[in-house]
Amino acid sequence: MNRPIFAIVGALGLLAAFLLGMMAYEQLAFGWPFAREESPLHTGWHWLRRSVNAVLCAALVISLARVRRHGEPLSPGALTLAWLVAALTAVATLLLVASPAAYARVGAEDSAIEWLSALLLFVAATAMAKRFLDLRRTDPATPFRRLHLLGAAGFALLFLLMGGEEVSWFQRQIGFATPDSVAARNWQGEFNLHNFQTDLTELVLYAGTGLFLMLLPLVRESALVRWPIVRPFAAFLPDRTVAAISAPMLVFTYSHWTLLPVQAAFWIGLFACIAFARSAASTRERALWSVFALWVALGQLLHLLLGHTMVMMYDSSEYRELFLCFGLAAYAFRQWRTGGRLTQT
Repeated sequence: MNRPIFAIVGALGLLAAFLLGMMAYEQLAFGWPFAREESPLHTGWHWLRRSVNAVLCAALVISLARVRRHGEPLSPGALTLAWLVAALTAVATLLLVASPAAYARVGAEDSAIEWLSALLLFVAATAMAKRFLDLRRTDPATPFRRLHLLGAAGFALLFLLMGGEEVSWFQRQIGFATPDSVAARNWQGEFNLHNFQTDLTELVLYAGTGLFLMLLPLVRESALVRWPIVRPFAAFLPDRTVAAISAPMLVFTYSHWTLLPVQAAFWIGLFACIAFARSAASTRERALWSVFALWVALGQLLHLLLGHTMVMMYDSSEYRELFLCFGLAAYAFRQWRTGGRLTQT
């Protein structure tokens, strides 16, 4: 293992050890569940863990950026779409500043935001199904064909499941009652799976999508894709375009800010924006990533400062879910249109 790759593995190992160790310690010592929803805390202890988390995340991003082997510049269309998504996050944040009550109404249950999130996920599922059909028409001797077929089918089913869960499988529209056995265990008495353990589901969703959409594009552009263990999966790694469309989602972290994995996803996303700005192929792209880094930091700060004015502390969650769905839809579309092929500059 050469020195730069060792640095990546070491940084990843330190971050994972810190997150798992700290969550276990806080559960045992303080009785803090590792998956929970609460208003952000700013005690000396929380500033310490936050700082260590940020440093370890920065080390991981820097180690990946140092072994960058190729770039995939944003197209003019991707630049425009990324700016549009960022503008929508700015409008949503201004809505919180102007009227927390309106912010809550726009993001309420069965709102346009929830239905748009579900629609984006159904579009993502359709795009991955098309990717699966395209793969079926390839030569059976194509390297990793079976693995890629399984991956495309898996993502299609996952996005379909997420879309159905977002609207509780159309329960309120169809008008069927939740079975008693489900209602007794479901936190909201709805016909869905994620509310059987809402806190854990949200932890996995927010941390997982943050890492998938912002960290893996760095991996895709690094020397790691040449590793035998990574090469079979390289085609499924999100690219820089997906990261650009996903980055604005990071500002909507309030009731989960205290959770270390979600916080790590934020720091990694922020530092990834800086790394992409440094390696941008054009002035326009460099400007986009630079503004995004500033907006991610400022937008998150505004939510932390103004979060106490929200009607409910989780009001920002629907906005987070909407914008991560933009990222997932972009990922699926890129998979369908490019087949996961690496394009180099």
